[in-house]
Amino acid sequence: MGRLHFPLASSSYPTYTVGNEEDEMDLFDIAIKLEQEGAQLYKELAKKAPTEGFATIFNMLAIDEKKHESYFRALQGKSALVTVNSTVLEQAKQVFKAFDPENFTVTDGQIPAYEEALAVEKKSIDFYSEQLSSLEFEAEKKALSQIISEEKRHYAILEEMLKLVTRPHRWVEDAEFGVREEY
Repeated sequence: MGRLHFPLASSSYPTYTVGNEEDEMDLFDIAIKLEQEGAQLYKELAKKAPTEGFATIFNMLAIDEKKHESYFRALQGKSALVTVNSTVLEQAKQVFKAFDPENFTVTDGQIPAYEEALAVEKKSIDFYSEQLSSLEFEAEKKALSQIISEEKRHYAILEEMLKLVTRPHRWVEDAEFGVREEY
């Protein structure tokens, strides 16, 4: 396997390398670290969330990332099949439906923090997608595909949240969450 240099979204995160050297981490070690860092980021965002609904979404995303970490640990140990089951999308839909732009204020650092979260999800999606073909067993491929799908849902939720905070008075639900007008 060739070397893959994998920098995370921010310079404040470490850089991982997948390769043949003994001191390098394998796919699952990297995935576990990614999920741990994602969970930590979401916990921090939940603490700073401008609304209770946003805090709930971030806490649920953190829980999902911890679940992903446990799935990767199971895959690494070849000890369990992975089934991905999350309710964060349904919760997000409820938060977005109840969103009130008149009672919403963007806080300092909120937009860059949400952009950071999007970048972390995108890097996870890209990394997992690149690694999919390197997996030997069909069960591993299926499990990783399920995790990729869930990470894509996380990305869509974060993207919607970013739209809400960047243009709260013009926000109209999109196709996954409702109907979005073009502007």
